[in-house]
Amino acid sequence: MPASAASLYRAALGPAGAIAYLPIIARFEERGRSAMVWNTRAALGQLAWLVYWRLWSAALAQAGLALAATVALGWLWTRTDGVPTGIRVGLTASVLVLWCALPGLWGMAWLHRGLRDRVAAAVAQADSFQDAVERLGRTEYGWRVSGMVAAAATLVVVALLSGVIWQQWRPSLAEAVQFQPPAPQQPSSLDSPLPVATPAVDAPVPTTVLPVQVPVETAAAMPASPAPAPPPVEPDPVLRSRPRGFGVNVGMFAREANAERAKARLLEAGLPVLDDPIESARGPLTRVRVGPFERREEAEQAAAKVRALGLEARVYVP
Repeated sequence: MPASAASLYRAALGPAGAIAYLPIIARFEERGRSAMVWNTRAALGQLAWLVYWRLWSAALAQAGLALAATVALGWLWTRTDGVPTGIRVGLTASVLVLWCALPGLWGMAWLHRGLRDRVAAAVAQADSFQDAVERLGRTEYGWRVSGMVAAAATLVVVALLSGVIWQQWRPSLAEAVQFQPPAPQQPSSLDSPLPVATPAVDAPVPTTVLPVQVPVETAAAMPASPAPAPPPVEPDPVLRSRPRGFGVNVGMFAREANAERAKARLLEAGLPVLDDPIESARGPLTRVRVGPFERREEAEQAAAKVRALGLEARVYVP
């Protein structure tokens, strides 16, 4: 890079910025184009770094990307109960990595483009080369303190918004992590009847039973043996009959709060809701269904409404 161009870029970057970024800018100028170069400060600083270097277009694009990602992740954590927790965590981590990698890889290219525009504007407005260098130096020095304040304010705003979003997502995140679908119960070897060894019966030995003479006084003094108590009568088991007609299975919930929330959303959509408790190896569950319906077409329409709410739906037949 020529010495004159280096002087202009050094003035636009300032003393500290020139030490960190001028060698990279020089390589870009020699190639005639920008390229991807990793910048840890841009990756970690995000919007604050872009604001400090007055890269307004890039900062606006990054803020729009953050807003869109926040809306998408909020819908993923609050409206999709049927999506496994592992998939939610993986998508969230991917979005965060992408959000940090984008300015980390392209931050220097954005800075090069912004500095080139400032240098071109200063040269066009100045009467001489030295005047252009001094103009760039004054502009950089005047913005240095204001840029630090603006960057710090941006960090504070991002931290506050992150706290608000975390407060909104924390209940849904806790419920999603705690809810585990019940595993199918495997037949245990303890449930199968064990063979009972029958002792061998010896041939009966003939014996002679002699009558025992009990005196009358002794017989009167002996208490009468109590009558055997009747065996307890066990109540008949209560069988829960399956509703007649077609219906839609929504899911089984380990937490009552999850089941109530799903029922409330189904009722708001105008769907008939059925719920009943179920005992499983993991403890009591609550099964939520929609129906019953006389025709399968009605059940399919209800299943479509349930899926539109972000819940699972599976039609069952009578």
